[in-house]
Amino acid sequence: MSRAVTPDHLRRVRPRPLRSTIYRIVAAAYRDRALSLEGSLLIGGRYNPPFEFGALYGGQSPEVCWAELEKKHEGPLKRGAFHIMTLAVRLRRVLDLTDPTTCDHLGLTPEEITRPADYTVTRAIARAARAAGFDAILAPSSAGTGAILAIFTDRLGAGSTVTGGSTRARRRPRRPPSRHRP
Repeated sequence: MSRAVTPDHLRRVRPRPLRSTIYRIVAAAYRDRALSLEGSLLIGGRYNPPFEFGALYGGQSPEVCWAELEKKHEGPLKRGAFHIMTLAVRLRRVLDLTDPTTCDHLGLTPEEITRPADYTVTRAIARAARAAGFDAILAPSSAGTGAILAIFTDRLGAGSTVTGGSTRARRRPRRPPSRHRP
């Protein structure tokens, strides 16, 4: 990052509205609290420092969510212990870091916002985005293709909403009956 991203820089960035369904994976124990910021407040994430503010994380597809979690945990997870939640989002002020023009304006490189081990830059962006009145940050996945959304539910502006949708447990596909008889 050639310069620090400040709220003043972000006030010159045009917010993007976003109306979409996103996906969120939660541990089975938290399936009734899909909109909770508790975990991100305690542990922190790419776009939120621990104990400072929370962020509700989701992905544009279940595959993006799984890839992000498995990268963070450095390997495959026991997927049966988790649930995929669908969330309906209607956000008026999203900072779109998937837009190369926005990143160029802010002096950001793709590596700075997808580097999974170093959250210094992304957390600074999140602080500035919150101070500038953004509801969320849309960013490239650090695990490959697709995008993630970090929503600041405690700072949603007028007309922005996040609602919990259906819970879908990941089920293994049934094996077709064997046609082979011993």
